[in-house]
Amino acid sequence: MEIIKISEITKQRSRILLDTEESFVLYKGEIRLLKLKEGMELKQETYDNIMKGILPKRCKMRAMNLLKERSYTSYNLRKKLSDGGYPENVVDDTLAYVTSFGYVNDLSFAKAYIEQQEKAHTRAEITNKLLTKGISKKLTDEAYFELGSEREEYAEESSAELETELIKKTLKKRGFSGLETYEDKQKMLAYFYRRGFDIDKVRRIMEEYDAD
Repeated sequence: MEIIKISEITKQRSRILLDTEESFVLYKGEIRLLKLKEGMELKQETYDNIMKGILPKRCKMRAMNLLKERSYTSYNLRKKLSDGGYPENVVDDTLAYVTSFGYVNDLSFAKAYIEQQEKAHTRAEITNKLLTKGISKKLTDEAYFELGSEREEYAEESSAELETELIKKTLKKRGFSGLETYEDKQKMLAYFYRRGFDIDKVRRIMEEYDAD
């Protein structure tokens, strides 16, 4: 692979264009460290270091920082990362990573958006707005359906005691045994967090949970 062009984007970053038509963005310090220059042959070892080491790590950090500020749909987060110069395969891996931990959940995003907008807008208006955010009509319909079910359930089970039973019932429904890995438990906690449960209470119940 040959480096065709190194174009400055900002004072700190430049885009590297290869003869394979691939491109990626590196900091100028990294370019100096890797001794990259226009017209040079990019060694496979260096290429792998960039594509499997430097960029994936940075892309995940970028995604996590973005998600700290606000919620994103998969579509909008993908666009944001792609606009930042990350290659498609790196963005794909990053989205799979954040989705696996529940940090990006299009269904939850749709439900939260509906709850925020439904008093001021019609269902058709909300559906169209979600479409612009990459949320399909099918997923929006599912969000409306789940919201209806959850509202009925929460209305019936509003006390602290019944909330405990609801947490246990949900854990059982989702196949929780108490023997899950740390990562799987974190995903379960994220599931409850997005639905407004007291996380300390959920964590305590999970620690004491008996699947039988």
